[in-house]
Amino acid sequence: MASKYMQLAKEIVKNFGNKGNFAGVSGAGNCRAIHAEEGNIRVEFEVEKDQTNHFETLHGGCTATLIDNYTTAALLLTKQARPGVSVDLHVTYLSAAKIGETLVLDSTVTKQGRTLAFTKAELYRKRDNVMIATGVHTKAFPAMKKSE
Repeated sequence: MASKYMQLAKEIVKNFGNKGNFAGVSGAGNCRAIHAEEGNIRVEFEVEKDQTNHFETLHGGCTATLIDNYTTAALLLTKQARPGVSVDLHVTYLSAAKIGETLVLDSTVTKQGRTLAFTKAELYRKRDNVMIATGVHTKAFPAMKKSE
């Protein structure tokens, strides 16, 4: 069962890395899936220059986009497999990450219902497990209009 989720996780990561959309702007192209199971995905990546601010540390907007993308990916790894739409995204920045550092982003679905889902993420430095940022992301599943 885990291999099914890992295969899907690798496809999701590949799609997020597409430089033809905003997800590509966040530098998601260098992410690698390292763990996947139902409702959880863990990726790692090296901080690259195009992901940084003028202090040459990981840009907050890049961090928020990665948390948005991969908490959504965790939702795609559930039985419902629906991405939903963002209702709320809250990111807490705890430490800086420099160019070349390897980071791990662990994203999990904490609760999923018929109309809402709640997810969380932790971004930490692989070398010493220092927490870089945490995030919580609420997603809605709007009712689909019936075709006429």
